[in-house]
Amino acid sequence: MKCRLWLYMKTTTIRVTYETRDRLNALARRRGTPANQLVAELVQEADDRALLIDAAQGWERLAADPAALAAYRAEAGELESFEPPLPEY
Repeated sequence: MKCRLWLYMKTTTIRVTYETRDRLNALARRRGTPANQLVAELVQEADDRALLIDAAQGWERLAADPAALAAYRAEAGELESFEPPLPEY
């Protein structure tokens, strides 16, 4: 179930070209959702995509640095052998 908080939030107006407005409204109609909710979803999607791109670039930087990669692998190896005590029930 999607969160419906956006229904209760304050709103504002943004300036877009007529073409963008029309495309946004057409997309909202195709998805069967209000345009303001669509904008919120598109912004969230862009944020998520940027986060994944940043993470991928971080992994690429790590892979390109042999010393950092060796340190990462050593630390990951230590974590794999970690056996935390189980709680007593």
